[in-house]
Amino acid sequence: MNLLRKGTLSLFVMQMTFWSFGQTTTQQLTPEEISNRIAYVHGADFVFSNPTLVTAFGKVMTDRIEYRAAEQAESQKYPLLSSVPLMAKVNPGIQGADFANFNVSTFNPLVYNLEFFSNKTQVFRIDNTSYIMVINPITTN
Repeated sequence: MNLLRKGTLSLFVMQMTFWSFGQTTTQQLTPEEISNRIAYVHGADFVFSNPTLVTAFGKVMTDRIEYRAAEQAESQKYPLLSSVPLMAKVNPGIQGADFANFNVSTFNPLVYNLEFFSNKTQVFRIDNTSYIMVINPITTN
């Protein structure tokens, strides 16, 4: 009986951990997809003229940004992604995410004026979804 209680408690703790943190996803993008997303925001000339920055933005999208399933709790007061201005300098017709049909694999975080090269962790609630977006800080070796 005591063993059964320990097993039940262990299962409960594992479930709470899953519910608390949810599933974490990163984007798996090809070099062409990365270039297209950067060109949409900064223009095709930027992509051809700045290969180092293209590589850096690619690492941001595929390695440093995580999308976590996390139901909103009263204690979590993350800013909404919609509160961040769009990067519309080069492309005035740029559009933010369609939050009603949000899809991690097609989402372009570069359309938002975020601090992608910060040394601090940033967290945003993706409007009307169960996702938060975590931009992990730059790590230096």
